[in-house]
Amino acid sequence: MKAISPKLSLPECLKRTREWAEFALPALLDLACDEQCGGFAERFDWVGTPIDPGFKRVRVTGRQLYVFTHAALGDVGGAREVAERGAAFLKSRCLRQDRQFASRLGSDGTLLDPTSDLYDIAFGLFALAWWYKLSGDAEAVEMADTALAHLRETMRSPSGRGYLARQDDCGQHQQNPHMHLFEAAIFLASFTGSEAARQLADELFDLASNTLFDPVTGTLPEFFDEDWRAGDNSGTIRIEPGHHYEWVWLLCRYGDLARCPEAFAIADLLYTFAQAHGHDPVTGLIVDAVDPAGLVLAGDLRIWPNTEYLKAQVAMRERHGQGPGFDDMAIADNLTRIFDHFLTPRCTGPASTLPPGLWIDYLASPSLQPKCDHIPASTLYHIMFGFSEVLRHVNGHGPFSGKPW
Repeated sequence: MKAISPKLSLPECLKRTREWAEFALPALLDLACDEQCGGFAERFDWVGTPIDPGFKRVRVTGRQLYVFTHAALGDVGGAREVAERGAAFLKSRCLRQDRQFASRLGSDGTLLDPTSDLYDIAFGLFALAWWYKLSGDAEAVEMADTALAHLRETMRSPSGRGYLARQDDCGQHQQNPHMHLFEAAIFLASFTGSEAARQLADELFDLASNTLFDPVTGTLPEFFDEDWRAGDNSGTIRIEPGHHYEWVWLLCRYGDLARCPEAFAIADLLYTFAQAHGHDPVTGLIVDAVDPAGLVLAGDLRIWPNTEYLKAQVAMRERHGQGPGFDDMAIADNLTRIFDHFLTPRCTGPASTLPPGLWIDYLASPSLQPKCDHIPASTLYHIMFGFSEVLRHVNGHGPFSGKPW
């Protein structure tokens, strides 16, 4: 797991991280917003010009509203105004008549796909939690509770455990939208005191601990059949180390919220597996997917697993102090790899002149050339949260303080 750049100390890496955030967030206030139709851009080209794919996903609206709300809590100039416009767009355009979140809008903000999608609902709720943290808007709590009630009424899995990935789709179960719903429930419960959100967090922890998590292998698979047996349609059990790290952070946050030792114990096992099997041996970056034995299924490399690793490092450090994979040098090396490969890339082609404040989302292995032809706006959520968590931690703020640094 060696970094490309010369070894930098943790303070040096943290300074670099803060400087990137202080430059990128103000620059993105204008780039990210659709001033004409409202909401946020879905993607950018390699110089930062917005690209219109013909739709706006509710999940991206939620993610970007989180980013600028969190930035406003960190006193980034102009961020509150962008967050206010984003919250107004979420409330007026992203909800159906029954007050549940839709899935997609057209580029002009009109409803395109009203289907209830668990992933989109999760990020709508997550955005409401952070908007309430910034604004104290009581309507956000009412909206969240209404959406949660609708979720329970219409999207419960026929198995009686968990939820459908999309309304009326009784195919594969997926851990990923449940993980983000867990995230939303934890922060809604912490920030707003919503009893419905706290009950959902408890329910989803029970699902994770008794259904999703495999204590024999210490893994948490991606896909399950209608009876929650692990495996995709081909029978392959796919493990994504980046999601392991994301679960580590969430389980530690839930453990703090619920005072639940079992959550910490599962987090430790997931962390151990990801450390042992999730990193590319040449670059130290985190691979896309492995099987339960640690055999690599997909070896390409995305930025988000590495920022989720950063969050997991913080969560483990806050519980254990410095330790394997989360001491000063491990965190510094992770930050260095993120910058070297994704934020100040050493590649060829159009992405080689990437302006400061933008990012490469996906790299092919072993070439380390971009495996994408644009910049997904949704990735900013991962970068913002990863960088905010490590800066929050070193500045001594609590995990539910809302302070990004």
